[in-house]
Amino acid sequence: MGVISTDSPDSAAAAIARPAMARVPLARTVVFGAVALLLFLLVVLPFGWVLNNSFHDDLTGAWTLGNYARIFQSAELLEPLFNSLVLAVATAVIAVGIGVPLAWLVSRTDLPFRRTIRVLTLTAFVTPSFIGATGWILLAAPNSGWLNTLWRSLAGAEAGPLLNIYSMTGAIFICGIYTVPYSFTMVSSALDEMAVELEDAAATLGSGTLRTMLSITIPLVTPAVIASFILSFIQGLTLFGVPAFLLTPTGIPVVTTKLAEFYQLFPPEIYMAAAYCMPLLLVTAMLFWMRRRILGRKQFVTISGKSRAGRRIALGAARWPAFGAALLLPLVSVFLPYAALLLVSLTRAWGQGLSWENLSLHWYWWALFGNSETHTAIVNSLLFSTLAATLCVMLGTVVAYIVERRMVFGASLFGAVTTVPIIIPGIVMSVGFFAAYTRAPLNLYGTPLLLVAAFAATFLPIAYAHGGSILKGIGPELERAARSLGAGEGRTFLSITIPLMGGGLLSGWFLVFIPIIRELSVAVFLITPKTNVMTTLIYNAKDGGNYEAVCAMSVLLLLITLALVAAAGPLTRLTTVRRTSRKTGRKTAPAEGVLPT
Repeated sequence: MGVISTDSPDSAAAAIARPAMARVPLARTVVFGAVALLLFLLVVLPFGWVLNNSFHDDLTGAWTLGNYARIFQSAELLEPLFNSLVLAVATAVIAVGIGVPLAWLVSRTDLPFRRTIRVLTLTAFVTPSFIGATGWILLAAPNSGWLNTLWRSLAGAEAGPLLNIYSMTGAIFICGIYTVPYSFTMVSSALDEMAVELEDAAATLGSGTLRTMLSITIPLVTPAVIASFILSFIQGLTLFGVPAFLLTPTGIPVVTTKLAEFYQLFPPEIYMAAAYCMPLLLVTAMLFWMRRRILGRKQFVTISGKSRAGRRIALGAARWPAFGAALLLPLVSVFLPYAALLLVSLTRAWGQGLSWENLSLHWYWWALFGNSETHTAIVNSLLFSTLAATLCVMLGTVVAYIVERRMVFGASLFGAVTTVPIIIPGIVMSVGFFAAYTRAPLNLYGTPLLLVAAFAATFLPIAYAHGGSILKGIGPELERAARSLGAGEGRTFLSITIPLMGGGLLSGWFLVFIPIIRELSVAVFLITPKTNVMTTLIYNAKDGGNYEAVCAMSVLLLLITLALVAAAGPLTRLTTVRRTSRKTGRKTAPAEGVLPT
């Protein structure tokens, strides 16, 4: 017979912590010290160096505000800021304007092949946007793009290009279609979780579909819409690959490409680059503050019991036209660019056109076996992503455990520091790690450790948030029982908490691994020939004009990413099933007197 605690989770967690603290103060000190040190090295130090460098002069090294004055007095430096804001706003508008209706169609209506549309949209989600830009260069380059060539064959050789991907419009188009999956995923998740009783009640009282959607559905998904708009805006503001591929050739600068120019000058203007990062930080921080202000005083809650399966809204005669509209996004973000990349990668020389004589696997053989640089980049991508994702999940989970169980006074400070990278764009993080770790005493430039640390720091908020969400669903009763039976804090965490988190930890690992392996902006300032990864190798090879090799490497990166996504679901389900089996076994334990409650 046992006792069922009625204490709150917080008090229960505190009760768990006190005896262990008394028994193993040294172990606690070592663990918390190690976590604090890692957060300092991964987050505080790089950000501190960016801030510190921004107040120094590149020539003399003296303290100055001249870098900031130069930003706001130079039209050459203000133009990229304006262009970046235009790109970000347009990207967010497209992402929300397409993603929200698409999510509604898939989640709430009887649209045909809804699951297929969802899978294809998520395929666009895992596609690096700069690889999508490469595919569209093959399709819509003004002179050589296949769509423009087709257009000239129909309209006459004198006709101008139908499309020009090397333009701000082209960059907005690419950024927009590859950001739509963010808003689609967030809003469709909100719609899937929403109880449908209120909509049913409105329909029963005579409200039409449009009125119900405007008065019931949209207000309930407003937080997800606002969050997706902010996330899409930040994506458009901080992307490096798409502007570098599409805008740099035409001389249209944005902040991220301007930052790269500072590093390519001789001598490089590193301190100026640090100051130039600050507008990005201010804008992203302001957006999160606005989101908190907008949503902080409002309640978006439905009070009901367990929701039942949603009633699908019949689209009637608009069913198949709506399906055709829903297919447009996969068409432009997956089918067309993927086909272009695949066809060019299978040709020995792209300029010779498609013919049986020109078809070859030469560039795949070259990428996998014939070129040591490519082989090294593939191995580096897999190795660095694995190490960074593992470090990220381990640290994020431990911090989430400390915060959720309130293991130490001021635990929320750990969580706050861990969350900071979410407002730091990837390219700013790259600048910070370059400033912090390319000098004595920690000169890590050219080492894998630098890239692994930068990747882990960038995606640490994802691992922390994921770990926290899992821990919220695990009560502390089993941990307390283990403590009462004499288990130490570490043993309880490893033998009780971690096994219960099992499947969730694996899904969190994939959630971090996939964006790391396709990340470009974080690595762009930190790589050397020995530490090149696939994304930076593709970026550098594109400048050489060898599109056949670029396409072959892009297809390989896509195949690796899609294979991992395909494996993530079954592996997570398998782990979850085993965990559920173990939990079921525990539930039968009281009858056997093993763990009485």
